Amino acid sequence: MLRKYIENDFNELLRMRCLLYPHHTKQELSDEITAFFYNSHKNPFANYDLWTSFVYQRENGGLGGFIEIGFICAQDYKERLAHFTDTDYFEQIEKLLSLGKPIPVVESWYVDKDLRGEHIGTQLMRQAEQWVKENGYSFILSDTDDFRDVSKKAHKSLGYDNYYIASNGCHYFYKKIT
Repeated sequence: MLRKYIENDFNELLRMRCLLYPHHTKQELSDEITAFFYNSHKNPFANYDLWTSFVYQRENGGLGGFIEIGFICAQDYKERLAHFTDTDYFEQIEKLLSLGKPIPVVESWYVDKDLRGEHIGTQLMRQAEQWVKENGYSFILSDTDDFRDVSKKAHKSLGYDNYYIASNGCHYFYKKIT
């Protein structure tokens, strides 16, 4: 079952974030969740204007996946505008940036290994896209690291266009939402 994150999900969300981001300490990831959801004045994602998280709840009540999406401040995306120049959505992104409007972005997306292949990641991404659409946007951005082959394939299979690969191997994606 898909639903929005609630306070009782904290430990399960932390467990999955630790699996997704093993290069961070458990304390760092715990502090991020706490700051974002409970202490917005200490939010480490202060560059986001609006933020939410959806989770997949297993039948036993535990969680098996999550997606975090938000609207990142335009000023933080201006430097990336050059990467859009050869795309058919350059004007759309440029207009939003010139107006100072935030840009919709998938921040984190994860499904437990035992649930992969059951379309839970697809359901989570579709929920994120719907949330972005409900907030007045017709596109969404996402990114993933080069070593995350499953994520790169999943983005492609869901219709995301890989518009840029950074020198550090980060793959940037765009999708028009209809």
